[in-house]
Amino acid sequence: MIIEDDAFKLEGIQAYLNSVFTGTLEISICQALASATALLGTRTFDLAIIDMSIHSHEPEAGSGSPFPLSSGGLDVLFTIAHSETGANTPCIILTQYPDIEIESLPIPVEQAKKEILEKFDIDVAGCVRYLENDNQWKAELYVILESL
Repeated sequence: MIIEDDAFKLEGIQAYLNSVFTGTLEISICQALASATALLGTRTFDLAIIDMSIHSHEPEAGSGSPFPLSSGGLDVLFTIAHSETGANTPCIILTQYPDIEIESLPIPVEQAKKEILEKFDIDVAGCVRYLENDNQWKAELYVILESL
């Protein structure tokens, strides 16, 4: 499962995952908190890649404008960690920002895994900073995937 609301970034993540797991992936995509939460209530996933800043809901006619949630990814993480079906789902945070907002404080991406474990008792598989023109995120993601 990939939770990502930036189409270009989503395309890059999918292309990379498909190159690593050639022909063996079934990827479910959600672009907002509401759709991710709904899907997590119906299915179990082998892996969740989560962007931390996502929208409240998908843009739909008559539903009002979606609003950005800087901690929307944390809400998805809580949903996974505290559900009966998702508690064992490895989660990887993949964000384009240098910091992740945790309880209104900016925490550097490289410290976020430890902070999330200490504050919320949720052990994420890893936290990676996505930079569009830099392949470092792919190398870091690969190391995490190999450890799962």
